[in-house]
Amino acid sequence: MRIVHVANYNFKYLGARHYSLPIRINNGFIRNGHDVFWFSDRDIARASNPFGSRKFGVKPCNRKLIEVCKNFQPEILALCHADIISTATIAEIRQLLPGIAIFQYNIDSLFNADNIENILSKSSVVDRTFSTTAGGVLAKIGTDSAPASFIPNPVDMSIDTGRCFEQENLKNDIFFAGGNASWTEQNDIRFLGPPALLEQTDLVCSFHGLGLGENIWGQEYRSEVCDSRIGLSFSHRPRNVPGGDGGPLYLYSSDRIAQYFGNGLMVVSNKVFGLAELYGNDSLVEVEELDEFIELMRWFQANDGERMRIAKAGYLVNRNCFNEKLVSQYMIDATLGHKFKYDYRWPIDLYRS
Repeated sequence: MRIVHVANYNFKYLGARHYSLPIRINNGFIRNGHDVFWFSDRDIARASNPFGSRKFGVKPCNRKLIEVCKNFQPEILALCHADIISTATIAEIRQLLPGIAIFQYNIDSLFNADNIENILSKSSVVDRTFSTTAGGVLAKIGTDSAPASFIPNPVDMSIDTGRCFEQENLKNDIFFAGGNASWTEQNDIRFLGPPALLEQTDLVCSFHGLGLGENIWGQEYRSEVCDSRIGLSFSHRPRNVPGGDGGPLYLYSSDRIAQYFGNGLMVVSNKVFGLAELYGNDSLVEVEELDEFIELMRWFQANDGERMRIAKAGYLVNRNCFNEKLVSQYMIDATLGHKFKYDYRWPIDLYRS
């Protein structure tokens, strides 16, 4: 099928973010045999005015997307955080191509009110919405005409090339990279865990962000991940937000979890997100309390074979069940109403408001 994929290619970072989730989805489209035109709305907006400003390039960017669709005549329009593209533009494309199927996928958290507003702004002009949060909270972004469903963060066999579960002589015991935000729970293990490891253990830690180390990107980031035993997948958690189905944390994770799984690290996550329900208890380690976390990290330091076993299980289940080809084809088939070719491991329920 012909697909126009509207997503940020991050050209302005000149390759420093070439492992992002839209890259993986685009690879999945192509590897499933689809003809794909990537329309990087933010890059095109910047290039469409003499000031290199995204703001001043919004109108020409929208006009160019319409021209692309006239020329390429896609059967599917896939949108990822395409905030630059207006609903009027999408409606005009549907009028030009009455048979086109349109979906949006969103990879940010649903405890962010602005993100929900951005998703809903296109609900009247798309056929389906997909989110990396699962469960009943999806009713907030699903509508009768555009129901919402969950998608997992995909690994990509061409990007994620490490096999840390096979190696004993790795530079780092533990890796973590993440940012801070004033609205997140400061007593959460995301903030308390990394500095506690530095203070209370002799583990070799590669920490970046949160005031613990410089941010890293590109191949430097990928190399550091691939030289680590354990990856901390601690996502942002706002204050006073519960976990479990129906809440905005359920099965949510930043896309770092796929980078860890795909390169064979043992993943440690915050239990409140419920990720063992998705990946299996044998594929990752969930923690909740700080003392428990510190004790477990010391235990794995002394029992590296068990780290390798769990890491391998997580690596294999993600390669087989959560890869870029499966996730990208699922969104297409779900939007078109086709019978699924695979028995997907993740929840496929539809949610409407």
